Amino acid sequence: MAVVNYQRILDGTTLSGKFGESMQAALKWRIRVNTPTTSQYAILVEMAVHAGLTWGAAHPDMSALKALEFELSPEGREGMVWVLTVKYAIPPRIPDGSGIPGNLWEFAGGTTTVPLFVDKDGITICNAAGDPLEGLERERHEFGWTLRKTYANEALFTAAAAAYPGKVNDDTWAGGPAKTWKCYLRGSKKVSISKLDGVSDAAKLDFIEATWEFRYEPLTWSCMPWDVGFMELVSGSRKAIVGSDGKSVKQPVALNTDGTKKSDGVKPSVINAGAGVEIYETADFTTGFGAPALLS
Repeated sequence: MAVVNYQRILDGTTLSGKFGESMQAALKWRIRVNTPTTSQYAILVEMAVHAGLTWGAAHPDMSALKALEFELSPEGREGMVWVLTVKYAIPPRIPDGSGIPGNLWEFAGGTTTVPLFVDKDGITICNAAGDPLEGLERERHEFGWTLRKTYANEALFTAAAAAYPGKVNDDTWAGGPAKTWKCYLRGSKKVSISKLDGVSDAAKLDFIEATWEFRYEPLTWSCMPWDVGFMELVSGSRKAIVGSDGKSVKQPVALNTDGTKKSDGVKPSVINAGAGVEIYETADFTTGFGAPALLS
């Protein structure tokens, strides 16, 4: 046993604070060892057990403050006494039991220009003759979530990278109905840190940190073109639509869901009885990412 005894000391124990920031605390231990050749690693391993020194360990008096830094240095030149200083603060990301930092959600908003088809009540904008107007644009507030998510190994990351990018939510998620959120994988990187868990202290811990983005589309990410054309279905056969002059029309005409042309003056609707076309695959975002939260 490398450590003969240890005790907390007041010299160097501090607590400081600044409005709008985390409090900072420092605790110190004086440690006596059995031989001057005792390694720093051996001392660290024993103190990780005796003093509960692990990443994210709570301060004994203020549990919101977690152990984020430490320093182990000799007292004097004999090598028989060492001083351990542990610094505590509120961590930006609380590590899990393995020491890997937790996930971090961020919310962002902005404005963008989008095509304009309907008014504030969802009614198609038409001219006096009832034809939908095209080529209109409007400014829209746009928002979304960004997630910095960690993966313990490459297999977990590659499975997620294959399952979610470019897909939309299959059910209600982040307050939006199905198919209103679209997922993007913006990047990933390998991160290496040192363990301090009381089991394999100072060992290297590798993990992957990926950045995901989720964008919201209130009208869903389905394609919603008008059901119009120059041809119609008559008794199962495609035939050109002719006007009152007996000639083929030069402008697309609104169609019914059965492919026949609508009566003159009737406004067109979105194809597939208003449902549009699904162009993105769906995925279960709750299983893959949980629920977005800034205060989790």
